[in-house]
Amino acid sequence: MSTGAAVVRSDEELIVASREDPAAFRELYDRWAERILAYFVRRVLDVEVAADLMAETFASAYESRHNFRELGRPGGAWLYGIARRKLSHFYRRRKVEMRAAHRLGMERAEIDEASAAQIAALVDRDERRVSAQAAMEHLSTAEREAVELRVIEELDYEEISSRLQISTVAARTRVHRGLARLGRLMEAQA
Repeated sequence: MSTGAAVVRSDEELIVASREDPAAFRELYDRWAERILAYFVRRVLDVEVAADLMAETFASAYESRHNFRELGRPGGAWLYGIARRKLSHFYRRRKVEMRAAHRLGMERAEIDEASAAQIAALVDRDERRVSAQAAMEHLSTAEREAVELRVIEELDYEEISSRLQISTVAARTRVHRGLARLGRLMEAQA
């Protein structure tokens, strides 16, 4: 009996598998829910509305998973496409509601710029953290250790070289390469 590492399925594989196995869709949801929620929060600046839009997005994705075609587009892009359509529908519906409220003399309270900026900063910080954690998993063990020692433990290069039993030059190189790769991976996820 093999005790190897668990196989990580791609988003596309999860979508296709979810046609027969709903648990695969749950895995897709767990992987993308926070990012899709953050996408909506940044755009509507209302957590409740964002949560509703996220739920609608995943409900539509689940209903249309049989129509998903592997055309070289990542599964995440498919989800964001559904999210964009939900957001567009929300804005059209909201525009109609706002006109009706205006005709009735009801005005909506606006969020001030400072509050909106604070909400956006919180969402961006959380999204960057999640993105960094996901990207760290794709670094080599050597790069990940060096980056963690430098960034998380805030060690200088001499301490890193001592811990990893490598030269200071090698420590600098590993940290530099790890951070560069981490940046590229996070950029690709955005």
